[in-house]
Amino acid sequence: MDTKERQEVSQMPEKKKKGGVLKVIVAVVLIIGIAGSTTLSAFNLMTLKNYIAEREKEDNPETTEDYVKIAESYEILPTTNISDAYKSGDTSNLNDKEKETLDMAKAAIEEMKIKDDMSDYEKEKAVYDWMTTKLQQDQGALTVIPSTQEDCDKPYGVLKYHNAVCVGYATTFRMFMQMMDIECMVEHNNERYHSWDLVKLDDDWYITDIYSDAGKENYAHFNMTDSMFGQEQTWDHDYFPAANSLKYNVAYQNKKTVDSVYDLPKVLREAMDEKMGSIMIAFKDKVDDEDAQVVSAIAMSMDNMLMTGSYKDMPYSLGTYNWIQDPDGNYLFRVAFSEYNTANTGGQNLSEKQQEKVDKAVQKAMEGLTSTYGGDMGEGYENSMTTSTMEEASEEAVPVEETVK
Repeated sequence: MDTKERQEVSQMPEKKKKGGVLKVIVAVVLIIGIAGSTTLSAFNLMTLKNYIAEREKEDNPETTEDYVKIAESYEILPTTNISDAYKSGDTSNLNDKEKETLDMAKAAIEEMKIKDDMSDYEKEKAVYDWMTTKLQQDQGALTVIPSTQEDCDKPYGVLKYHNAVCVGYATTFRMFMQMMDIECMVEHNNERYHSWDLVKLDDDWYITDIYSDAGKENYAHFNMTDSMFGQEQTWDHDYFPAANSLKYNVAYQNKKTVDSVYDLPKVLREAMDEKMGSIMIAFKDKVDDEDAQVVSAIAMSMDNMLMTGSYKDMPYSLGTYNWIQDPDGNYLFRVAFSEYNTANTGGQNLSEKQQEKVDKAVQKAMEGLTSTYGGDMGEGYENSMTTSTMEEASEEAVPVEETVK
């Protein structure tokens, strides 16, 4: 959810307050009407009851997939007119903007290298990979400054400007799925500030949230189950179909089984060396509360070392990790890695010269403050994350294996 979405969400309680005040006013009117006369006509009473019911309906509208306002500003709209035109080849019912959207979508599919003989899962993964990488690589400042807000919730804005809120990512992903005859729905949370996708593969539904994974490429929100995503969001389970399968979840496909919880560091290191985006760890023996605490301690210890730059050559940190249950009820430890030691800073495409200016400006502003590595921050002082300081920290760092002995 971007800044504007958060601002819209922050205004929601005020709307709820207004709704509450309205109900109080209606109740007062009802009381006054009763007090002012010995009886209140059945007609007036029914009118007031209907009025209250309508207001309740507005405050708690029936769940639907399309024509839903997210964060009070962005609307989930159908895109079947574009996907139908793609499949039929008939664009006569499309307006100019829709035709341009279709042309951009065709070009994207060619870039994804999607072939007819690919499975639905392979096609879906190709779309996910393209959307989480290419849409973050626009030239100029378009990925930083949202200059096309009127289209950021539609495939047109996503594909043309690479500028999108969650609704834009969700509807664009669904459009691609529909173009390939893969059943897909846009799902939203109960509070209506976030949306994502439900995709059907081999008769099973999966949750995929492109927006949350954009620029990360770690499959953290790719083909999840309800129980996995339920740790982050709530939604109408009566309306939307259940997602219970792990067959096409990348972390589950990368699953490793260990004999002991103390084998976890070695497995995670191997996963990072192989540049796996996500992994699930299964345990040979049943995990009890004490084992679970050890696992959490190992994950936090590794993450702290990686995030503080103790090991400069490691390209990942442990971005998110949590316990989940597979369909058989077995507990698995899921880890989604996040890149931290990259050439870019904060996801921005800065030149070496620009980065030097950034560092100098920051160092000058911090002049007089004591660095955690010793000495004063100021002109001439190297950034605390430079190679030399990381080498010094690495020499003093305690190996991960020793922290869990």
